[in-house]
Amino acid sequence: MDYLKNLEEKVGAACQQIEALRKQNRGLKTKVKKLESELAESSDGGAWRKEKAEVQKRVAKLADGLEALL
Repeated sequence: MDYLKNLEEKVGAACQQIEALRKQNRGLKTKVKKLESELAESSDGGAWRKEKAEVQKRVAKLADGLEALL
């Protein structure tokens, strides 16, 4: 039954790590919204929108990878 205990420990550790990543993700989303707001108030909106789209695409790809692990 040692293998079962080992598996339980690994699953527990993975769950903790996933929860920590979810918390970090929420914090990053908040930070992105704040930065978007600040940037929207600045001048060069066209370049900002292009960069925003690129960042959104990359973040979505990372999120999809995390979701696949669940």
